[in-house]
Amino acid sequence: MNGELGRMIMGRKFLAAVLTAMAGIAFGAAYPEIRELLTPGSFLSLEKDALLSKTVAFLLPVAAVLPWSDSFLGEWKSGFLKSSLPRCGRRSYVESKVLTVALSGFLAWVLAGVLMLGIYFIIYFPLEQQGSISLSAVTDFVAVLIRAGLTGGVVSTLGGICAVVSESIYMAWGLPFVGWYFCMILQERYVSGALWLYPPEWLKAEAQWGVNGLGLWLFLLLFLLSAMGILGGVLYEKLTSI
Repeated sequence: MNGELGRMIMGRKFLAAVLTAMAGIAFGAAYPEIRELLTPGSFLSLEKDALLSKTVAFLLPVAAVLPWSDSFLGEWKSGFLKSSLPRCGRRSYVESKVLTVALSGFLAWVLAGVLMLGIYFIIYFPLEQQGSISLSAVTDFVAVLIRAGLTGGVVSTLGGICAVVSESIYMAWGLPFVGWYFCMILQERYVSGALWLYPPEWLKAEAQWGVNGLGLWLFLLLFLLSAMGILGGVLYEKLTSI
């Protein structure tokens, strides 16, 4: 697990995913006009609103699948599996692969959010009025960032499923993106009441999701765990034929 996670983080595609996510946040932000001092915590609200923008909604599935969703195909076609499977075993390989694929989409967006927050802090914090930042502003930002990470984990895992089933890198990258926008169009045009089907709502949490939005957290966690279970099943079945 540690070795594969390290290879994923040090890979070029993970860097590309983080830069793509950072670009989505940067272009999705509504930058304030500096005519007077900003309110305390403006750098937090700036990034939170950027994470809820249409630009991030467009790029989230792209950045999520880039780092590791297609990694099985590369290892299979390069012959890496022939040397690694006898040493680690199918079960260990599947567990490591499923966890790393899920973490790839999660870490790409969380890391991008943290890096952009540092940039916004350096730029805008000196321009803010003196005063304390409210706890609710901090918790709201962290909640949005974690939901973006969980959503990225779901999408990257779905990309992994597509990679194993289709045996195509293009399907691994393309099908989650198509499914993402199909859900958006379906909800916007035909089933407007089904907000659970609308991916941007998973970040915004504007609907009634129960006390403190716990229903949304439960939905995302169950979605992620279900996708991980399916990926583990199809991957283990695929390995039996190799």
